[in-house]
Amino acid sequence: MPNLFKSTPVSSSSILQRIPTSQLRPGMFLVRILDSWWKSPFFVHRRLLKSPVEVQQLMSSGIREVEIDTALGVENSAREESGLDEAVLAEEMTDRPMASFEENGSATHERVSVSLGSDSSPGREPYPDDSQQREEVVQLREATMAAVEGAFEGVKTGEPISQLVAHSTAQALVQKTLANPALVGEMLLIESLKLIDKTLYAHVVDTAVYSILVGLQLGWDEEKLEKIGVAGLLPDVGYMRLPQNVVKAHWDGRCDVVLLQKHVVMGETLLKRHAQFSSDIVRMVREHHAYQDGSGYPEGQGGAQLSESGQLLGIVDYFDELITVGGPSGALPAAFAIRQLYQEAQKGKFATPFIEAMIRTLGVFPVGTVVQLSTGEHGVVMKQHPDMGLKPQVKIFRGSDGKMLDVPQVCDVSKDANLGHDISIVKVLNPTEYSLNFQELMTS
Repeated sequence: MPNLFKSTPVSSSSILQRIPTSQLRPGMFLVRILDSWWKSPFFVHRRLLKSPVEVQQLMSSGIREVEIDTALGVENSAREESGLDEAVLAEEMTDRPMASFEENGSATHERVSVSLGSDSSPGREPYPDDSQQREEVVQLREATMAAVEGAFEGVKTGEPISQLVAHSTAQALVQKTLANPALVGEMLLIESLKLIDKTLYAHVVDTAVYSILVGLQLGWDEEKLEKIGVAGLLPDVGYMRLPQNVVKAHWDGRCDVVLLQKHVVMGETLLKRHAQFSSDIVRMVREHHAYQDGSGYPEGQGGAQLSESGQLLGIVDYFDELITVGGPSGALPAAFAIRQLYQEAQKGKFATPFIEAMIRTLGVFPVGTVVQLSTGEHGVVMKQHPDMGLKPQVKIFRGSDGKMLDVPQVCDVSKDANLGHDISIVKVLNPTEYSLNFQELMTS
């Protein structure tokens, strides 16, 4: 799999030109939009505009000016887009705060939607029934949690961790992820919405799977994915040698920081006692709380010496803690957590390509994100569109009149866009403002 985040260099023959969107035509090569990225109908901006539909989407977005490259226009249309322009993405995302969208005017068009439970509507293909695959993902996650719990509880009594079991467990996670990465990512995010306290065992399993998903996005081979899967299951094994009241306090949002940080060294020591674990895996465990800017712990582990896998494991571990433990105000919605990761990457804490890979994996609006549409309706993101990251499938639970719907409706924003309806997500909302079980809403 190619690296989707390799920047496209500007050709020496490039001629960059700023033009109003009204002058856009099919065959022009778009470099960037000169406006807030949130207005864009596209997730990737460096692209050849191949159809009048794409041009119309830009013209209808409210964006007034764009930059094009005349040297990469229609005469060179055989060129393929090689990935995101990291500098452009950094500039755009910094200007795009998720918590304070402005509405793009009031919409008066009629949205094409389907009632919950209906499998079709005029002009639409029915959504495939993937309920069996979803159940298999949930069962694998629960079985892995049980296996991790058994292994961790054994550590308390001095039992060694089986290298064979750890690798076979990680291999099962890798194979399931390779079979359907989008579905696996969706199910992890849905499971995180459950209204019960997330356990340490759920955290390590989800950290392992998120690491595999992002590694897959980065083009890593199966061997490398399996190693980070094993490391993702083991980084917190050192907690088993700490007083359990300290561990519980951490998962309740309180912790004795100095004592808690000792779990990294304790975990590394436990793994080194069992020589069958490779040095790569032990190193990832040692580095999973150390960061690119030199911050984190243990002291002296961060900075340029960090391994690639150690950096990714640390980012994913940080993300999962944000959406489960959070800070003083509690757990964050996934969309806010991703925004925080990106902002910290801009300050040097994390490597930006890894954050961009996570965005590509989970979406700008991850599954489970509560949003407001330009119609005034409120809904929860159900599914990502593979080619239109800003146009996901949303389940509407509150109408534009502010009333809760008796029967929630599914709105595929990408299909509505293709039918000429200018529907967009204008605001990310705080799910705690609603007395709803979003996990139940999404799976019912």
